[in-house]
Amino acid sequence: MCNNLKQFSTALVNKYCQLLLCSLLATVIVYAQEKQVTLSPKIEKITNKLRKGNEIHFGNPIGYSGKKERRNKYYKLYLKLKKKATIEELELLTKDTSKFILVYAFDILWHKKYQNLKEIFLEHQNDTTYFWTASGCTGIINLVNRFILERLKLINKEGVNSFITQKEYDLYNDKLNKKDKIK
Repeated sequence: MCNNLKQFSTALVNKYCQLLLCSLLATVIVYAQEKQVTLSPKIEKITNKLRKGNEIHFGNPIGYSGKKERRNKYYKLYLKLKKKATIEELELLTKDTSKFILVYAFDILWHKKYQNLKEIFLEHQNDTTYFWTASGCTGIINLVNRFILERLKLINKEGVNSFITQKEYDLYNDKLNKKDKIK
């Protein structure tokens, strides 16, 4: 009888171990699958309106008076996007086909000190699409890859750049300069 009890308890322990292992494996598989991120209807509506613009509006001083552009509808939409979009939505928007949406999303992530900005730059380092930013009397024309690189280089109030080192900046800048000369 003692032998039967021992075999029974060993079999029971084996079954529990198998069940535990299956449960653990199922949990790992579920968490390993990439979460599908989609835009909320609110963010979709904002980005659809932003796509209609023909220049970026960050609220920079414009015109002869140099007053900050705070009443522009695209600037207000940018602020709404900044306030309401989640980090996951902003990450998704950096892959958008509209360069305006990409620039707005990157800028917002930069303001939020998002730590994977360098990876976004690497995805867009060959993107030489021009875009216009409302600023000053005539505005500023920029390239997507240069805009992102310059944002990465900017130093915070404490004098620290947490995105890339000066050496990395110089390396990427030289690479972009070489590409510019080939054109």
